[in-house]
Amino acid sequence: MAKINNKLVDSVTMRPVRADVSVIICTWNRSRLLRLTLQQMSQLRIPAGVSWELIVVNNNCTDDTDEVLAEFVGRLPLVRLFEPTPGKSHAANRAVHEARGEYLVWTDDDVLVDADWLSAYITAFSQWPEVSIFAGAIDPWFEEQPPAWLERVFHKVANAYASLDHGPTGFELSKNMYPYGANMALKRSAHLAEPYDTRLGPRPNSGIRGEEMMMARRLLAKGAIGRWIPEARVRHFIPPNRQTLDYLREYFTGSGEVIGLLGRNDKGEPRAFGRPLWLWKEALLAELSYRTGRLFRSPENWIDHFRDANVARGRLKRYVSGRAA
Repeated sequence: MAKINNKLVDSVTMRPVRADVSVIICTWNRSRLLRLTLQQMSQLRIPAGVSWELIVVNNNCTDDTDEVLAEFVGRLPLVRLFEPTPGKSHAANRAVHEARGEYLVWTDDDVLVDADWLSAYITAFSQWPEVSIFAGAIDPWFEEQPPAWLERVFHKVANAYASLDHGPTGFELSKNMYPYGANMALKRSAHLAEPYDTRLGPRPNSGIRGEEMMMARRLLAKGAIGRWIPEARVRHFIPPNRQTLDYLREYFTGSGEVIGLLGRNDKGEPRAFGRPLWLWKEALLAELSYRTGRLFRSPENWIDHFRDANVARGRLKRYVSGRAA
């Protein structure tokens, strides 16, 4: 150990032995957007006396991510990590293990944070020390004007774009309200008690998401307290290829796969091809309602059936009876 500017640092890595806050980004092949994210991060207004670090985990990138990170050495309190195992949950768990902060603040490599974003969380940590989970607001950042049908139904599919806004007043989260990984904070002790499930989360050739939701759900079920922090705002990038039904189909199918992985106790129910008949019926009826709705009804109506049909498809794909896979 050594002291530099009255701060105790690791004599090998030269990182502070501890920090008040660790900001974490896991990245995979998004160097262009990562540069914008880090440029915006360099505009943060940090309260006096607060020590923080910015951990960026390279999850086996094949683009110029390392070169982009090198541009910000000295401009940000950057800690660069490498996680070779594909999957965001693997990268996130690595970051939790390496973090020095008492609180861990999460965002993504395609997000622009407000200048007072981190300050809002730091204020919340001080005001509510009993809280373990904090959720912030996420506004959509469309690269191009979205199609008319998406504008009309966006409020119904906002979760597919990690868009979240519970209003301007803070409150305690219920057990059915979860933060999104693009803008959330947790005590490190909570993360250590409930690591990310590595079966879930973005990875190559997989549409399964829900890693942060399931982690928060487990913590809230155990009695952890969560809180909505409306002052902590970010904008989340939405490129044109995500403004499509193909993207929404992938997202909602992945949501169904998460449900399928959870399993349910249904032994003895009639089955076809290893799946219960009620689930086949649910999937077929939802698909039929969507197909007919596209012909005769408004997007506000058929989008619900579209969502239900694809969630059911995902449940069929990953169905596990009576246990978690």
